[in-house]
Amino acid sequence: MRASQPDHDPDRRRLLRRAATVVAGTAGAGVAATVGLPGTAQAAPGGNLTMGTTNDAGPATTTVNATSGYGTLLLRNTGGAPLRLVPGESIYPQVLDAALGTLAVDDQGDLFVKAGADDADQATAGWAWTSEWATTSVAVAPTRVLDTRDPNLRRAIVSGAGDLDATGRLVPGKPVVLSLDGYVRDGYALKGNVTVTGMTGGGVLTVWGSGPRPVTSTVNWWTSGQVLSNFLFTELGAVGAYRSVLTLQATSSPTHVILDLTSLLVGHPSQVLVNRA
Repeated sequence: MRASQPDHDPDRRRLLRRAATVVAGTAGAGVAATVGLPGTAQAAPGGNLTMGTTNDAGPATTTVNATSGYGTLLLRNTGGAPLRLVPGESIYPQVLDAALGTLAVDDQGDLFVKAGADDADQATAGWAWTSEWATTSVAVAPTRVLDTRDPNLRRAIVSGAGDLDATGRLVPGKPVVLSLDGYVRDGYALKGNVTVTGMTGGGVLTVWGSGPRPVTSTVNWWTSGQVLSNFLFTELGAVGAYRSVLTLQATSSPTHVILDLTSLLVGHPSQVLVNRA
């Protein structure tokens, strides 16, 4: 479950305070509104927008409608790019070549923004960041979440602990599942460092989220007695009631595994439950 987002229902009173003057009219191509000074935009509920007076509409909402076709609401700004609000039904393909200041909401409710400098070559066109579909990487203080040499640092293993050998090493072909629910709530992925040591021969360690084991390797070693580390950036999975897990499996020879956490990918920083770096 991703972090919920707050409702953004515009407050008409605040909108009127921030606006200088707005005149709205309806035309075949849409609605145009022009900003000017020094008047204050006002309108009684159900009335027209006028200039020069102050109006407190309380909890009433201001709505500007384009009554013909797929109209665009345009707030002109003589000192820079205008604000253009484009209906979602007409977002493609023309919005990609739209003027600076264009905002559009697609049929999924995501916000498209055309922004940047006045020079068209420096303009940017893309989607506003939201935790609904984007992620953020939150650095945390380096934290050791697994060390199979230490019984106290094996406590986060929630499946497969009984398959470790007598010294705590991973046994080839026997996956273990590590829960990070104590560090993150519904995490997407992690960054960190994984180390293998105490192996009895050559082998491979694979680390992934959940589900079938990928046919890939995270760390490879070629003989016994080595200490090898590798950067780890992998998804987090879900198993049963555990919502942020890693699965680890060795092949060919037993090995100890050490895992240090340095960053978590989440929808919102509030999902991180440990000290941030």
